[in-house]
Amino acid sequence: MDRQRRAGFLFVLPAVAYFACVYFIPLVESLIGSFYRTLPGGASRFMGFGLYERVFTDPVFWNSVKTTIKLLALSVPSTVVLALAVALGLDRLTLRWRSLWAAMYFVPFAVSLVAAALIWQWLYEPVYGVLNHALALVGLPPQKWLQSLNQVLPSLAAVNVWVRLGFDTMIFLAALQAIPGEYYEAAAMDGASARQQLWHVTLPLLNPQVVMVCILELIFNFKIFDQVYATTQGGPAGASQTIIPLLYDTAFKYFRLGEASVMAVFVFGVLLVVTLLQWRIFRRPVDY
Repeated sequence: MDRQRRAGFLFVLPAVAYFACVYFIPLVESLIGSFYRTLPGGASRFMGFGLYERVFTDPVFWNSVKTTIKLLALSVPSTVVLALAVALGLDRLTLRWRSLWAAMYFVPFAVSLVAAALIWQWLYEPVYGVLNHALALVGLPPQKWLQSLNQVLPSLAAVNVWVRLGFDTMIFLAALQAIPGEYYEAAAMDGASARQQLWHVTLPLLNPQVVMVCILELIFNFKIFDQVYATTQGGPAGASQTIIPLLYDTAFKYFRLGEASVMAVFVFGVLLVVTLLQWRIFRRPVDY
């Protein structure tokens, strides 16, 4: 091994050690723990695939999976499309106004997720909340928001979009500013309209960033915990019970660590498969 490669390994070694301690070792422990049932007193009993059968035949577990998928379907497309639209708008502003608006969009991402959830819980409050007060000003009836079976998931999705919009916008904005202006000049000389330039130049060149943002949003929304637990705790009647809060309750409220480990392995497997499929399907090279 030459000196340059040794230097490269030394640079990546801290990151590898960090991921091994924070992600790989807990993953292995969860995988092992999914085969054992914790008994009173701290003893463990080997269960084979018995805990997998128990979890995968539990309707509460599959209801949390369906709720998670519904929240994903509401949050991810909205966040990606809005972030791209905001980035396209910011890219047309002067540097001074672009920096100001970009900072305003990024502020929610810097806020603690629990704090963001509590802010929106106050906004959604049925009696004293700002949103119902605004609806009353225009003559519309008040809504129950987080207390409604039909409105709780869209309400939580709005919180997710608010929190993540600034981060995704910054990724798209940086990618837009890296596109050479010669491509647009050549397209304009060929008679391409602004819409055609967006469709045939901008979006294909942003494809790697779109794929990355979709993967990040998929992972973030699948692992959502803070907003749900701080606002609804899975209610009303389990309508917002996503899989990670259910995993938390199973492990730390009911002390069924084996079943919680099965859920953790399930989440890891689903995210790994979906991410690889997404990367395989949507990642394509663009040559000009």
